[in-house]
Amino acid sequence: MRLMHLLILTISLSAAGNAIAAPHKVVFIPKGATQIFWKEMARGAEDTAKNLHIEMVWRGPSQEDGVEAQAHIIDYYIQQKYSGIILAPNSPSKLNKAIRESTKKGIKVVIVDSPLAEQNSLPYVGTNNKEAGALAAAQAAKDFPLVKKILLLRYSPQHGSTSEREKGFLENIRKQLPNTEIIDSKYAGITVQEAESSMHTILAQIPDIDLIFTPNESSTEGAIRALKAKNLAGKIKHYGFDFNHQINEAIKNGSLNGVVIQDPYLMGKKAMHTLFELLENKHIPANLETPALVITHKNLNMPEIKAKTDPFLKLYPR
Repeated sequence: MRLMHLLILTISLSAAGNAIAAPHKVVFIPKGATQIFWKEMARGAEDTAKNLHIEMVWRGPSQEDGVEAQAHIIDYYIQQKYSGIILAPNSPSKLNKAIRESTKKGIKVVIVDSPLAEQNSLPYVGTNNKEAGALAAAQAAKDFPLVKKILLLRYSPQHGSTSEREKGFLENIRKQLPNTEIIDSKYAGITVQEAESSMHTILAQIPDIDLIFTPNESSTEGAIRALKAKNLAGKIKHYGFDFNHQINEAIKNGSLNGVVIQDPYLMGKKAMHTLFELLENKHIPANLETPALVITHKNLNMPEIKAKTDPFLKLYPR
């Protein structure tokens, strides 16, 4: 009889241990799958998931205009009965139905990088994008206070994060350089190639631009390529956003005067930890901001800057 009790106790403890050890299954859905920014964010989320014994899948659309693709991904993982979603939405409003379906099923959702138009109590992890855009404007105005004509090359009307950066840049540059002409409402397009093509068209139409602001990785790289092809690199001043090998080279050779970088690794870590807290039914703040800073030729090699940029350069091939 005692042996039977011991056997039952052993089985019960084993079952309890297995239940405790069973990991949460979550999906991380970035805006796109190609830019280094998202890969670095995924790395931060994956590292945190491993530490928290969470099983994470990373799956996003191929390009950053894939709203329907994101909706289909959300639906698929609802059907797979995943317990959590980290989403960088490709639209501030067009994914509301898919998100509502998720939360109805008891799935915990964390929004990262771009807030929703109606956040509906979902936690948001990301940069204060408006302030980050203002950082670029402040640096540009400080470096080149006498410029006469500035191009704001917008990214895409459906992206909340870049729209906020553009807003922050525009408001701040108008305050700091009130007599400067601002050329607005020009969109770069989603890919590097589209941004390069847009810049060629704009430069042909408006050849006397003095300074350009580009609000994300692909628009910045596309503008760098176009200015180089037109032999205008370094002649037209350029401030951008985000980081990769090409952006690094442009800062080094002086064709890009400054760039605002975020910390996508930290963003991924915070998003995953926030999701874990939700899954554990813990109280979490509504907004968790991550820092942004300006890189120029002067500070590019400072240790605190290299600590942020080295992962982009060392972990991902050109």
